Amino acid sequence: MHLKAEHGREGTGVEVILPTPPNPPHCVHGPALLFERFAQGDSEHKKFFACSAYRNRKDCSLYVLLDKPWSKSKLEERLAIFQEERRKRKWYVSNGDRSARVQVIRTSDKMQFCQTCSSFVIEPDEPGFHTDHTLVRTSYKSVTNPSTLMSALTSNEGNAQYLFSSDTTNFITQLITAKKFSHLLCVGTPRIHEIFSGAKKPKSMLLDLDDRFVQFYPPTVFQHYNMSANFFFEEDGEKYLRMFLKKSKRVALILDPPFGALARVIGNSIDKLKALVKEINPAAEIIVYWIFPYFLSKHVSEVQPSLKMCHYMVEYENHPVFKKGNSTKSPVRLHTDQPLSEITLPDDNYKHCDKCSAGVPKEVLHCTKCKCCPPINRPTKHCVKCERCVRDHYLHCDMCEGCRPSLHHCKSPSVCHRCQQPGHKRRYCPLVTGNTQNGSEETIPEDKKSDGKSYFTLSTEEEKKNLRKERKRKNKEAKKSVKKIKVPAE
Repeated sequence: MHLKAEHGREGTGVEVILPTPPNPPHCVHGPALLFERFAQGDSEHKKFFACSAYRNRKDCSLYVLLDKPWSKSKLEERLAIFQEERRKRKWYVSNGDRSARVQVIRTSDKMQFCQTCSSFVIEPDEPGFHTDHTLVRTSYKSVTNPSTLMSALTSNEGNAQYLFSSDTTNFITQLITAKKFSHLLCVGTPRIHEIFSGAKKPKSMLLDLDDRFVQFYPPTVFQHYNMSANFFFEEDGEKYLRMFLKKSKRVALILDPPFGALARVIGNSIDKLKALVKEINPAAEIIVYWIFPYFLSKHVSEVQPSLKMCHYMVEYENHPVFKKGNSTKSPVRLHTDQPLSEITLPDDNYKHCDKCSAGVPKEVLHCTKCKCCPPINRPTKHCVKCERCVRDHYLHCDMCEGCRPSLHHCKSPSVCHRCQQPGHKRRYCPLVTGNTQNGSEETIPEDKKSDGKSYFTLSTEEEKKNLRKERKRKNKEAKKSVKKIKVPAE
């Protein structure tokens, strides 16, 4: 998966390298991932370690070049600093002390919660430190539903703590209840965990990057966890997960990662969690529910081929756009390996497609050429050149090699960043071997090879200059055609 191009340069990007080398540098968000920055025409590619949770260096400044690694003493020193920084937070409680602390909070009738500091006011003289802060009186109901007390962290590239709407929460709850799971593993889905917390079946455990939850749950049902790095912040965090899964028979793994997260690293963490379940109980059944936008479904399929997209539109309570009642319908979908024929969608907005044997939105029409219902919840048409359904007002652009709005800025056609040739991605370049996770040579899949289309190979300055001229000419013609359209008089 590629990150956003930097500084507006075309053909630049960053790719994550998996598996991560042993003993990577750490930041307060956990162990770093190894990335490689590349650009078209550059023979050398820079490899570096960066934060696994935040892609923006304004949020986390960790940056270590692979060829200039930290010494062992510096690695240990920085790790100790970050661990100490985490322990100094007002809400921090160690795994050993959490059970007693949570019991006090749940049974006290005089407890207050500071929404400014995101911590409980426990000591009698402590309110003096919260003079200008927002304090609320807590109850058993509020402390067992912490998402109603705490302010959500809504960084798209980090926590992305957008909470499910009531309709979405009810749909997922019914979906899980119908399958009669014995255990529920909630990764970044606190609203779902709150529904099943304390229930006999299924037993629920929350894994989340937001460590403020340590105040509300004992270590047996919550662990501070980074899903991008599959990392437990407490040394005995994985031990508690193993204890939780000890008697598991049917496990549901539901995760809602940030939309800015790389699908490849999330898929890698899913594989490790599934392997852990199978290690504890080889006979256990595991069903995954990965919540991600439909326009990233192809990346989900690449890393988890068994997952299929369910057409249910996931909505959020506190998202500025993807919420109920908004004119823009949510593009977020549920990707699962549960048979779609077993999932019943609400009758209000959905219908059953006999050809797909699944529920789809009422406005969606089955495409005989794609042999499925398109995920786009708007009028569509089938593009023969793109070999997929696109929005009905899109036109195919030969220069962009895809369907685009009638007025758009053409981009450079796709070429490999390593060999500058069309027909394959950098990951499948035939000039490079040993770039797979298992170290074996990676061959180009048949569907990734050149299909006979005409591509531009940006190898000379003259060709680049001619391409820029062609873009300007096309954009001028498009503007002229718009001016010629006369608006009828009222």
